[in-house]
Amino acid sequence: MNKNVIILTHGWTGSSAFAALLGKAGYWHGDNTFKKPDYDTYENIKLVELNDQLLNKLNYAGDREHEIISSETLDDLARKAATLDLTPYREFLENCQQHKPWIWKDPRLALTIRIWAKLLPLEEVAFIILTRDSEQAWITSNLRRHIQSYAFTQHYNVAITGSLKKFLRENNQDYIEFEFEDLQLAPEDTITKLNKFLNIQLTMDDLRSVYKFPLYKKSKGLKDKLLAWLIYLKNYRYRYDIPNQKPKNN
Repeated sequence: MNKNVIILTHGWTGSSAFAALLGKAGYWHGDNTFKKPDYDTYENIKLVELNDQLLNKLNYAGDREHEIISSETLDDLARKAATLDLTPYREFLENCQQHKPWIWKDPRLALTIRIWAKLLPLEEVAFIILTRDSEQAWITSNLRRHIQSYAFTQHYNVAITGSLKKFLRENNQDYIEFEFEDLQLAPEDTITKLNKFLNIQLTMDDLRSVYKFPLYKKSKGLKDKLLAWLIYLKNYRYRYDIPNQKPKNN
């Protein structure tokens, strides 16, 4: 039996494409997945609900999409979780185990994975760290009206990725790391690496069946970049920037 898979990401990384692709190898996404207006995230909707519930119970008041998460915040959440009744989360995991191999993918895991780790059979899980080219991430964020400076995009993504790698090191977990652009620009090599790491047999036909955009090129081109700059400049006063982590109003 192949290991289960958890994709750890800072978000806006094309993780839905990776999750859809791994579904072709038999990984279970859940009974229902969270669907946005324009695409399926392939996130187990129950996992998303439980992560939201968990953060509410821990009184997390931050803005996970616009706040650079500190190690102190993560330690505080893990410390508070020690007082919680984790029965609903344990029951969810038991249900997932009945559908092995399963795949989890939810950016909220950047905040909650240390809590789930207390319940997970880590020896049965393979981890994927997924990031994205900084410019592509900045363009995507601003096109979706998450107005942020390029510096903020870089700092935010690096901080979360660093915290996720720290978690894996502390728990002696191996992982494989990709940028979304690896799948777009070098799909054959990326599939080969996935197959070797997970002991599966994905093909280019599997990728083409789930990824409907052109391969061998980045998804955001010059036109997207210019539009992102226009949106950014128009909303400049509301941007998220470094060192401040809240929108500027000057």
